[in-house]
Amino acid sequence: MFTKLFTAQQIKEIDRQTMLRQNISSEALMERAVTNLFFHLVNKVNKKYPTYIFCGKGNNGGDALVLARLLHEINLPVKCFSVEFTPKSSPDYTVNYRRLQELGVEIVPVKTREDLPDIPEKALIIDGIFGTGLSRPATGIAQAAIDHVNQSGSEIISIDVPSGLYVDKSNEKQDSMVQADKVLTFQFPKISFFYPENASYVKDFEVVDIGLEQSVIDAMPARHFLLTDKVLQMIKKRDKFSYKNTFGHAFIVGGSYGMTGAPVLSSQAAMRIGAGLVTNLLPRCGYTISQTAVPEVMTLTARKKKYIDEIQAPEKISATGIGMGLGQHPETQKALKKFLKSYHKPLLLDADALNILAQHKDWWKHIPENSILTPHEGEFKRLVGGWKNDTEKWIKLKQFALDISAVIVLKGAYTLISDGEFFYINPVANPALATAGSGDVLSGMITGLLAQGYQPLEAALLGVYMHSQTAEKYTAHHPDYTMMARDIIEMLSQKQKPE
Repeated sequence: MFTKLFTAQQIKEIDRQTMLRQNISSEALMERAVTNLFFHLVNKVNKKYPTYIFCGKGNNGGDALVLARLLHEINLPVKCFSVEFTPKSSPDYTVNYRRLQELGVEIVPVKTREDLPDIPEKALIIDGIFGTGLSRPATGIAQAAIDHVNQSGSEIISIDVPSGLYVDKSNEKQDSMVQADKVLTFQFPKISFFYPENASYVKDFEVVDIGLEQSVIDAMPARHFLLTDKVLQMIKKRDKFSYKNTFGHAFIVGGSYGMTGAPVLSSQAAMRIGAGLVTNLLPRCGYTISQTAVPEVMTLTARKKKYIDEIQAPEKISATGIGMGLGQHPETQKALKKFLKSYHKPLLLDADALNILAQHKDWWKHIPENSILTPHEGEFKRLVGGWKNDTEKWIKLKQFALDISAVIVLKGAYTLISDGEFFYINPVANPALATAGSGDVLSGMITGLLAQGYQPLEAALLGVYMHSQTAEKYTAHHPDYTMMARDIIEMLSQKQKPE
């Protein structure tokens, strides 16, 4: 259901235990890893132009030298440059350095800026300067080599991680890091690949299975998980003798003058995701819109024409989603506070409900335990304040979830979900979802799942993943810029395919 993501120290330990349990040397593991990487890479190499391979003197540099040898053995032109940022070298680097020399391949030492080569634009650059063990910023000739590679204008492929990028924490803004067009990463993605601040350094990545011991991976504890298609296995089968009340009653509260489309989209999504019954609560101006746009949904109205002034949940509702297009009128704020103080069923809070709570942090104590909050980054900043980097943002997300005993869905290119203990990362970053109403649809989907009896974390994970998969389906046949929120709802009707 999930792919574990590990810290740099854990990756080192998994490598060590793999060698012990499989009774292989570090050199043999490196050979196997890079051979598998070679098959991912070989079709990208152009015989007309040389491949420029930059290696450091650690094990990542050893990987680069093994790759240089494999490319040379099939008569592809390679040029190797050893970045001499230290007089020491790892044993695996040394072994593979000698092997390459024995084949007659020149390895040019790079000790000063003057040693850096001119690189033609159509060349392919392989970056193997630093790997996952890096714990401090690149300096000196290593920094110069990274900057030189970035300025070349050539395609850059990094081995395992872009050189200079930390695996499990944020870099400083001034750090030099390779801006990789693609990263061929070993066994599993790295945590920092999913930081928005690293978008220019990890434009794309591909996972290369290198045969690390699965029993070791299974036993290694993790706090970061990547969602996979197996999440869809959580979808519950329906009994043929079911009826509408079996699948719950979702209550969608939102809308204000000019913003009634938001709760209408949410209610459509709640129906489409399988809620048996859905009721909208809107200001009076939204009555005709709701009844016309979604005849399957029951509609209640507040006393006021342009905003909601009272929130009274129907007696038999199963879950509530509140905030979409709600507005922040003073009477609406009072109504929200009163509702929170008396409500004890599954709850999702979104949009203006979050903006109101950001203004009244003393109201947080009234949020029911295990509620789901779905802020985008701007809303999250209003709730918890700013942050200096993505590592700090993730820490604040986890702490916020703990403080209010809730599940937080931080929406974005890689939507992040935390229950205060673990982080779950949605691997889909599809710009088609950057469209008005997309978040309203997601809120309706999650509320509809809550109404059907899914646990809050299950509803958040399943809703987020299914929401993102609609974009993948849509963009398989249409330009991403043409997608609208209503298309997300329509794509939900297509068959889900769990592995």
